[in-house]
Amino acid sequence: MIDALIQAFYRGVDVQVLLNGHLARKGDPGEEHTMAEELARPLLPAVYRLKRAGVPVLLAYGTHDQPVPYCPIHSKYAIIDDWRVLEGSFNWYNTSTYSHDLYVVAANAWVAKLYTDEWVQTYNSFRIFA
Repeated sequence: MIDALIQAFYRGVDVQVLLNGHLARKGDPGEEHTMAEELARPLLPAVYRLKRAGVPVLLAYGTHDQPVPYCPIHSKYAIIDDWRVLEGSFNWYNTSTYSHDLYVVAANAWVAKLYTDEWVQTYNSFRIFA
């Protein structure tokens, strides 16, 4: 998935990634620390590869600091060419290929617009860090 996103980006495709910032970082996700310490934690290798390749990666966090930094984003979806949506419980990392996950593909511009609107709402509702 990471290779495909990077290759698409290099071909000129508009690739934007919005992730749960807390889960995009190395370390114990249950550990208490300040937001400044959270933002200094290293990124997971896949996220780092995307950023190093120049792909716009945005990391979302909740609107308020918590003892354990938190982001309420749990959705996993992709919008492709403004008319195709990939969505489901699949977590998009290697171990998920062995899980019993639901995955839906919708090829419909109206459905894609709903997901695009959700992406914009998420972007505007949470703290976003590049």
